[in-house]
Amino acid sequence: MDWRPESDISVARGPRERYRGEQPKSKDQGILIEAAESSYETGRGVKWNGYAAAGVVCYWIVDLTKRTIEVHTNPAGRGRTARYRELAAYGVDADVPVVVEGRERGKIAVKDIVS
Repeated sequence: MDWRPESDISVARGPRERYRGEQPKSKDQGILIEAAESSYETGRGVKWNGYAAAGVVCYWIVDLTKRTIEVHTNPAGRGRTARYRELAAYGVDADVPVVVEGRERGKIAVKDIVS
Protein backbone atom coordinates (compact mmCIF):
# COMPACT_ATOMS: atom_id res chain seq x y z
CA MET A 1 0.00 0.00 0.00
CA ASP A 2 1.42 3.40 -0.94
CA TRP A 3 -0.48 5.62 1.50
CA ARG A 4 0.04 9.31 0.81
CA PRO A 5 0.23 11.02 4.19
CA GLU A 6 -1.77 14.22 4.46
CA SER A 7 -0.93 15.14 8.02
CA ASP A 8 -0.73 18.60 9.56
CA ILE A 9 2.98 18.20 10.30
CA SER A 10 5.50 15.74 8.91
CA VAL A 11 9.02 15.03 10.12
CA ALA A 12 10.74 13.30 7.21
CA ARG A 13 14.02 11.42 7.30
CA GLY A 14 17.08 12.54 5.38
CA PRO A 15 18.25 15.79 3.88
CA ARG A 16 15.75 18.44 2.80
CA GLU A 17 17.12 18.36 -0.75
CA ARG A 18 15.71 14.85 -1.20
CA TYR A 19 12.15 16.24 -1.16
CA ARG A 20 12.50 19.24 -3.43
CA GLY A 21 11.11 17.36 -6.41
CA GLU A 22 8.82 14.90 -4.65
CA GLN A 23 6.79 14.45 -1.50
CA PRO A 24 8.07 12.10 1.24
CA LYS A 25 6.63 8.60 1.06
CA SER A 26 5.38 6.64 4.07
CA LYS A 27 8.75 4.93 4.57
CA ASP A 28 10.40 8.38 4.73
CA GLN A 29 8.27 9.59 7.63
CA GLY A 30 9.88 9.81 11.06
CA ILE A 31 6.78 11.30 12.72
CA LEU A 32 3.38 12.33 11.38
CA ILE A 33 1.35 14.75 13.49
CA GLU A 34 -2.38 15.48 13.31
CA ALA A 35 -3.98 18.35 15.18
CA ALA A 36 -7.53 17.32 16.02
CA GLU A 37 -10.45 19.20 17.45
CA SER A 38 -13.56 18.28 15.53
CA SER A 39 -11.56 15.84 13.37
CA TYR A 40 -10.45 13.46 16.16
CA GLU A 41 -12.62 10.60 14.87
CA THR A 42 -10.94 10.79 11.45
CA GLY A 43 -7.47 11.05 12.97
CA ARG A 44 -8.08 8.07 15.24
CA GLY A 45 -9.99 6.13 12.59
CA VAL A 46 -9.23 6.21 8.87
CA LYS A 47 -5.88 8.01 9.12
CA TRP A 48 -4.70 5.92 12.12
CA ASN A 49 -5.46 2.75 10.19
CA GLY A 50 -3.96 4.00 6.92
CA TYR A 51 -0.74 5.19 8.50
CA ALA A 52 -0.34 1.91 10.40
CA ALA A 53 -0.97 -0.09 7.20
CA ALA A 54 1.64 1.99 5.38
CA GLY A 55 4.18 1.36 8.14
CA VAL A 56 4.48 4.93 9.39
CA VAL A 57 6.60 4.35 12.49
CA CYS A 58 5.27 7.14 14.72
CA TYR A 59 1.92 8.94 14.57
CA TRP A 60 0.94 11.72 16.98
CA ILE A 61 -2.59 12.95 17.52
CA VAL A 62 -2.75 16.34 19.23
CA ASP A 63 -6.22 16.37 20.79
CA LEU A 64 -6.97 20.06 21.27
CA THR A 65 -10.25 19.37 23.05
CA LYS A 66 -8.77 17.10 25.73
CA ARG A 67 -5.43 18.96 25.70
CA THR A 68 -3.46 15.74 25.26
CA ILE A 69 -1.03 14.22 22.81
CA GLU A 70 -1.30 10.56 21.83
CA VAL A 71 1.86 8.92 20.46
CA HIS A 72 1.10 5.78 18.47
CA THR A 73 4.00 3.47 17.59
CA ASN A 74 4.82 -0.07 16.51
CA PRO A 75 2.53 -0.46 13.46
CA ALA A 76 1.42 -3.96 12.47
CA GLY A 77 -0.92 -5.61 9.98
CA ARG A 78 -2.23 -4.82 6.54
CA GLY A 79 -5.21 -3.04 5.10
CA ARG A 80 -8.20 -2.56 7.37
CA THR A 81 -6.75 -4.79 10.08
CA ALA A 82 -3.61 -2.65 10.48
CA ARG A 83 -3.14 -0.98 13.83
CA TYR A 84 -0.60 0.56 16.15
CA ARG A 85 0.33 -1.78 18.98
CA GLU A 86 1.63 0.87 21.37
CA LEU A 87 0.08 4.07 22.69
CA ALA A 88 1.52 6.62 25.07
CA ALA A 89 -0.76 9.48 26.12
CA TYR A 90 0.58 12.73 27.54
CA GLY A 91 -1.45 15.28 29.48
CA VAL A 92 -1.09 19.04 29.55
CA ASP A 93 1.60 18.99 32.27
CA ALA A 94 3.80 16.40 30.52
CA ASP A 95 6.70 16.58 28.08
CA VAL A 96 6.53 14.39 24.98
CA PRO A 97 9.81 12.77 23.93
CA VAL A 98 10.57 13.33 20.25
CA VAL A 99 11.95 10.01 19.03
CA VAL A 100 13.23 9.65 15.47
CA GLU A 101 14.89 6.46 14.27
CA GLY A 102 14.95 5.06 17.79
CA ARG A 103 16.75 8.03 19.35
CA GLU A 104 15.25 10.69 21.57
CA ARG A 105 16.05 14.02 19.92
CA GLY A 106 14.43 16.24 22.54
CA LYS A 107 11.13 16.89 24.31
CA ILE A 108 8.13 19.12 23.66
CA ALA A 109 5.90 20.43 26.44
CA VAL A 110 2.27 19.53 25.76
CA LYS A 111 1.11 22.86 27.20
CA ASP A 112 3.18 24.70 24.58
CA ILE A 113 1.21 22.98 21.83
CA VAL A 114 -2.35 22.76 23.18
CA SER A 115 -2.60 26.14 24.94
